[in-house]
Amino acid sequence: MAENGKLPASDLAPIYKGQLAKAPAAGWNAMNVEARSLGLELHPTGSDSSYRSYDRQVYYWNLYQSGKGNLAAKPGTSNHGWGTAVDIATQEMRSMVDRIGAKYGWSKSWSDAPSEWWHLLYQSGHYSGPDPGPEGKPTPPKPPPNTRDLYTVVKADGRLEVFVEDDTGTVWHTWQTAVNGGWAQSWQKMGTP
Repeated sequence: MAENGKLPASDLAPIYKGQLAKAPAAGWNAMNVEARSLGLELHPTGSDSSYRSYDRQVYYWNLYQSGKGNLAAKPGTSNHGWGTAVDIATQEMRSMVDRIGAKYGWSKSWSDAPSEWWHLLYQSGHYSGPDPGPEGKPTPPKPPPNTRDLYTVVKADGRLEVFVEDDTGTVWHTWQTAVNGGWAQSWQKMGTP
């Protein structure tokens, strides 16, 4: 059985600027796809701010014990050592996680360090979808049924706009809300023949 802070690489998956255990990483990456669509990238404060090795936890524990560091769990007990915690970099990121995170398994409400605004903890049972990976991109909504033609336009600012025509001749469209960002949540009907 794996030990805290000594997880094998096969038990870990990448997130943007870090790594976590596989299920927490899937939830984090899916959450980050939504955050990107809303204009914000979520990431840990540094290389030790997601999964953390046992040796690095010893370092932070010693700093804490000497009065020179933030609160740190005793080595072998840290949620960072299980790959289930992330320390985020900004209050803006925290606000985003507060807004969208719970459905992906990420929330401050179940954190084990309530005095640290930046420390977030994963809770299983909230997200069961695929892991879009650390560079996951939002995808457009599923086109209307019976689509027969599809056209894509690149706008002057780099955003994509997609038009489809269904088998009745009705034209629908959707668009990116930001360059390389999210998509309008539904297809808009433009007209019928």
